[in-house]
Amino acid sequence: MKIYILPVNKKFQPQSQPFQYPAHNKDFGMEQDFHKYILKHKELLTQNPDEADWHYLPIYWNRWHISHDFALTGLAELQQEASRCILDDAKTFTICQYAAGPSVNIGRSIVFLSSRNTKKGIDIPLLCSPHKIPAIRPSKKYLACFNGIIVRHPLRKEMAEHFKNQDDISIGGTIETKLFVKKILESYIALSPRGYGGNSYRFFEAMQLGVVPFLISDIDTRPFKRFIDWDEIAFFASTIFEVQDKLDSLRKSDKSDLISMGKKAFICWRDHLNYQKWCPYVIKELKEITQ
Repeated sequence: MKIYILPVNKKFQPQSQPFQYPAHNKDFGMEQDFHKYILKHKELLTQNPDEADWHYLPIYWNRWHISHDFALTGLAELQQEASRCILDDAKTFTICQYAAGPSVNIGRSIVFLSSRNTKKGIDIPLLCSPHKIPAIRPSKKYLACFNGIIVRHPLRKEMAEHFKNQDDISIGGTIETKLFVKKILESYIALSPRGYGGNSYRFFEAMQLGVVPFLISDIDTRPFKRFIDWDEIAFFASTIFEVQDKLDSLRKSDKSDLISMGKKAFICWRDHLNYQKWCPYVIKELKEITQ
């Protein structure tokens, strides 16, 4: 398979953005990570768009939209650039970290999305800089926990209200990095309700910390489901009542099983979903589409 990189004006590949989230994160995201990956793999590239199986559109959507009032401005010139670059939308793909997608018309182009809140798109991880893990991990205190901004989505508010009086479930509002890490490590499960996007950094942060992530969302945005057996390493539910039922059943189970799941989740993050590690799965997805 050969890929042609569409020549995007550097203006639409901003070198920075006004702020970072989470706060400890470096100014580096999924869009830049894939661009870095594809430039290193010359065997996948061609300079001839006609012989290419796919055209890659390397616009940095997330940085552009954040720098333009979260897609409230700058759309006209972004649309003009996208339309100029795309030669054949049926064979074009792009990487987008912005939850709502590119926000301009790119036709039939395939969008790989980090935390989609749209029905269309192929899911990829939503990564941030890895956390420092303490040499001595804290003892487990909670079956499950959540630390984060509650108001991001109605599911988060419902979750906070529903679990507020259950002693083995910790629901907090802090996102201070050290306390955030400590709370997750003290838990067997990290509740990861969707926010503005259909997933959250928290899901993959939990994996990096060796704790079982539990995605709560109306859409299952766990990436690369054709290649990764998510049932071995994570939970998913679309309602808080489903979450309650699952936690009730786990209260009666051997917690060593959850420890084992957490270790498997870490290995999956380390070997398949960390920076650069997820990129080959994009190539696999494209190959599947062309077959």
